[in-house]
Amino acid sequence: MPNKILTAIIAEDNIENREQMVIYANRIGISVLSTVASGEWLIDDCIRYNPDIVFLKNDLNGTPGLIAYERLIDYGVKPYLIIMADELNTELMLAGLQLNCLDFLNKPVNLVRMTEAVDKVRMTLDRDLSITHGSPGRIISLKSSYKTIYVNEHNLIYASKLKGEHRTIIYAEGSEDEIISTSSLKDIMSQCSSSFFMPNQSNIINMNYVSKVFASENTIGNYIILLHNAVEIDLPRRKRKLFEEAFKLNNKDSSTLNISNED
Repeated sequence: MPNKILTAIIAEDNIENREQMVIYANRIGISVLSTVASGEWLIDDCIRYNPDIVFLKNDLNGTPGLIAYERLIDYGVKPYLIIMADELNTELMLAGLQLNCLDFLNKPVNLVRMTEAVDKVRMTLDRDLSITHGSPGRIISLKSSYKTIYVNEHNLIYASKLKGEHRTIIYAEGSEDEIISTSSLKDIMSQCSSSFFMPNQSNIINMNYVSKVFASENTIGNYIILLHNAVEIDLPRRKRKLFEEAFKLNNKDSSTLNISNED
């Protein structure tokens, strides 16, 4: 996992328990964004801060914790969930599992169990990263399925905007399925290094996955970028020179290019 500091909100109506959990969180490298005592405050702060983790007690003031968390999902915010309780009964645990709760902590929470719960979050985040190679690279954040996931740019092959929709499909090496994201191409591109290029309004490509470039047989003056996974991406004539410059910046072998020099 990248060297990412996880953030959290602690939802607990007992002030002494809240303060103790903040101390534990600081010891294990968690940045506590806020502590709340009611379900309403939990909703407000999660929408405002978008934490990685919520440590949640169900019996909060006002709106119960689990109902507040369900409302967060409806708002498109879904932090990793860890439930705390004085008594972990079957009903509470089943309700938590339906919300993909990663761990359940008996109160009073101790440092060992809190550390174990956070380790589960880190392991789950590792799985969500879609990273199979250990090479360092920028981490691209993507809004997907009501939460943020992270992809190492070295593994991002290309992104394609769905026609007529505010959604983007991302193809990443090491991910069995494509990632459906509500992040725009502009937002994704702003996070990427110079290894990425936008050949047209609907696609972003990783220059490291370019296999070949050749003239289009269907549209005179345009070109086709062939990626290593046999995907063909349109390269309009007006973008040719920009593409060549980006290609050279990434120390590519120019012999893979088969572009006419005619203007």
